[in-house]
Parts: sequence; C-alpha cells; structure tokens
Amino acid sequence: MYRRYADRQPRLKSNFLGLLVLVALLATSVGTSAAQQDSQPAASDLHTIVASDGVTPEALPTSESRRQRWGVSTPFAGTDILPLLPAADLDAANEVAVAPVLPGDQVSPESVIGPDGRYRITATTSYPYRAIAFITSNIGSCSGWLIGPDTVATAGHCIHNGNWASNVRVYPGRSSSSTPYGSCGATRLYSVTGWTRDRNRDYDYGAIKLNCDVGDTTGWFGFRWQSSSMNGQSTYLAGYPGDKSYATMWRHDDQVRETRSRRLYYANDTYGGQSGSPVWNGRSNCSPCGIAIHAYGRDSTGYNGGTRITEAVFNNLLNWKNAPK
Repeated sequence: MYRRYADRQPRLKSNFLGLLVLVALLATSVGTSAAQQDSQPAASDLHTIVASDGVTPEALPTSESRRQRWGVSTPFAGTDILPLLPAADLDAANEVAVAPVLPGDQVSPESVIGPDGRYRITATTSYPYRAIAFITSNIGSCSGWLIGPDTVATAGHCIHNGNWASNVRVYPGRSSSSTPYGSCGATRLYSVTGWTRDRNRDYDYGAIKLNCDVGDTTGWFGFRWQSSSMNGQSTYLAGYPGDKSYATMWRHDDQVRETRSRRLYYANDTYGGQSGSPVWNGRSNCSPCGIAIHAYGRDSTGYNGGTRITEAVFNNLLNWKNAPK
C-alpha cells in the first residue's frame, strides 16, 4: 500500500505544478486584458459633459429625476402669443455659409434618397415648428430645437469643430428673412468628450444655452429614450437645408429603418444645414417627442442618420435643460 502511494507522489507533484503554471498564465491573461480595457475610454466617459466656459451643470432636481425614471421629458406648446419684438439683428457676416460637411460623413453630398420628398413649412409660427430654430455662427448655419425655455439641442459639430463656435445666434421659427420671435444669443455651449475630444460620431450632440427665455413663448419639444429597437417607428424631420432658399424650413417624413446602439437611420431626405434638426414622433405621453438629433448624410447603410437619444444622452439633455444660464 505504502509503495503504491509512493509511486503516485511524483505524478501528483507534477500535476500540482502544472496547475500552478495554468493559474499563473490565467492571472497574467486577465491582468493583460484588464490593462487593455483600462486603456480604452468607457462609454460613460465619452458622455462626460464639457462646456464652452468650463461650467458644468449640477445634478438633476428631484422633479426631473422622477421624470427620468419614466424615460420621458414632456413637451410644452408655449403661449401661442407673438412677442412684440423689433426685427432681429441679422449678422451679415454669418448669414452666408452652411455648416461644412465633415470628411467621410456622406457617400452622397446631397443625402436626398431617391426623389426629393421634402416639403416647405411656411407656417413657422405654428407649434411645433416655432420650436425649431435656425442657427448661425462662425462655423456656419445649422438647425436646432428647443427642449426648454432657454435651451436648444443640436449636433455637436454645429457648435464645436475643433474649437467652440463664436457669434452664435438662434432664430426660432425663422422663415427666410422673417424672424417672428427675434433672435437670441448664447451664454454657454455644451457637448461631451466623445465629440469634443475624440470626434466620435456616435457622440455628436450638444446644446446651446440661450440668453433669453423664448421657449416660454414658442414652446419646446419633449424627448425620450428606450432600450429596445425602434425600427418601424415614424421619423419626422424638419430643419433648414442649405440647398433650398436661404433660412427656409423643410420637412420630410419616414420611419426608422435601422436601429443601432447609438444611432438611428432613416430615409428622410436632408441636406447640409439640417444638422441638429429634431427627429421626432409622438406617443400618448410625449408628442412631439424627439428620439434623435440629425447629424449625418448617407453612409454605408444607404440611409441618413442621427445621434440616438439613449439613456445617457437623455440625462445630459435634462441636465442642460435645467442648468442656469
């Protein structure tokens, strides 16, 4: 008996040493993998807020935190009363250029998919069109949409193209030279590190904090997020394309053709200058309700696309909406 056990000792020792080597190799592999993961920015880091003046908003107030659990920020139709305003001071220096198309963003420079299905919105003082804004700056012209009394959501590249935009003017409900709600300036611009630092198109969104409360008059859009696929949901998209008469609003209707984790794709016809436009539809508790921020023309999918309002984007929009001027 003793001899048989002694005969097995070398074999047991060999197996034990082999097990130790295997454990060591696994530990090294896990450590290397962790180091590699640590070297990559986490998705939450890419949603870190940055501001043109370095002032970032505080935590959401309790009332908005409650709404956040429902995944909806509610719309407001405004007072429907035109303010007694002088004609807006049009900045001739910025009344020319459409915001540049970024390299590689578009397969087609026009992003009109098939026959042009856009139609002009002339009743820009009706809701929700009065809550859609024409934006000018040293970067060029873009579109945006009010999400609160003094906050406009837009594409990140409309307000940061390597540097923050300057001479920003926002004209809600503008129609050519008609500016029924005048214009507002910007007190602060917001975006996230995924755009300003990394130029990652999945994080191409931002907001303009206004020096006025024009949204109390024009109203504002609601917005929402959901984790499940949005394929087949309606997509209404309106903004200010650069291939039409200057500063005129145009709309096209379609549906979500492809849902990705941080983007939505649709066949709504668009053109440069419509970056930042709302992509919206309606639900019983939120209508009109933004689901994406239009940002890009056709890519390999064959569709135009926008930054999807995910939970993280939703939270940032709420923070910007509730931040002081």
